[in-house]
Amino acid sequence: MSMRTSITWLRIACVVTIFIGVICALASYPATASAWLFLFDLLSWPLNGDPAFFAADTRAVNAVLGGTMVGWGVLMYLLATPELMSHNPALPRMLLVALVAWFGVDSVGSLLAELPGNIVLNVAFMGLFVPPLVAIQRRLRDGA
Repeated sequence: MSMRTSITWLRIACVVTIFIGVICALASYPATASAWLFLFDLLSWPLNGDPAFFAADTRAVNAVLGGTMVGWGVLMYLLATPELMSHNPALPRMLLVALVAWFGVDSVGSLLAELPGNIVLNVAFMGLFVPPLVAIQRRLRDGA
C-alpha cells in the first residue's frame, strides 16, 4: 500500500471517528439521541428498545465521550499528513500504541459493564486504523 493510500485511509478512519463522536455528543440531548440509543440497543443484543432513553448522568457522559472522540479524531487527522509521517517515523508507532491502549481499556471496561458487543465495535475501529498505520511504518522502515 502506498504512503498516499495509507494516509488517505487513515484520514477516512479519523473522519469516521469524528462522525461517531458527533453522534455520541448529540445523545446528550434527548431529541437527538436516537442514533446513539440504537447503537446501545444493538451492542446489548438482542434489539429490544432498551435503553429507551438516557438518564441525565448518561447524557453528560455522552457529551464528554463525544467531545473526546471528536478531539481524538481531529488530532489524528491533523497528524496524518505525508510531511509529518515522513519526517517523524515514530509518529505511526505512537498512534498505534495509543490505539492499543484505548482498545485494552475500552474493551476491558466493556466486559466489566457486560457490554461485549462494544468489543466488536472496538475491533472494527482497530480495523480502520491498524492497516494504514502498519503500512506507513513498513514504508518508512523500508525507506520507500
